[in-house]
Amino acid sequence: MKIQKKYVLSFIILFVVIVVIGVIFASKTTITFKEAALGQVNLEEIDTIEVIKSDDNSTNERKITVSDPKVIHQILNEFSQVQLKKSNSSSPSSDSYWITIRSKQERKLELTILGEKNIVIYKYNSANPKNSIVSYEIVSG
Repeated sequence: MKIQKKYVLSFIILFVVIVVIGVIFASKTTITFKEAALGQVNLEEIDTIEVIKSDDNSTNERKITVSDPKVIHQILNEFSQVQLKKSNSSSPSSDSYWITIRSKQERKLELTILGEKNIVIYKYNSANPKNSIVSYEIVSG
């Protein structure tokens, strides 16, 4: 009977260790911006990127619209390499950016960048409405 209890206890300990390692591994996984946001968008069809920058004073907003394909490609390449980790919260920041990516004059993505650490991605016409808005922590890039 003692041997059987030993095996059961060993199995329970091993199971707990595997679950803890799995939770730690899952929470550490990162993805690229390209994987998180650009999967449903045909990059060749993007015709404008609109950027609105807001300082802590909400009356001081600046708006830029980019329609040059070379500049759009350069911006998307820069964003594509950014590493992200899913986050449940976004901390407010005095500097915020709202970026709208349009394809064929239709809004495809809305990005809200809060400071240097958080980004919220809203996918218009997402196949899965549950995943249409996701918050991420910017890990690198």
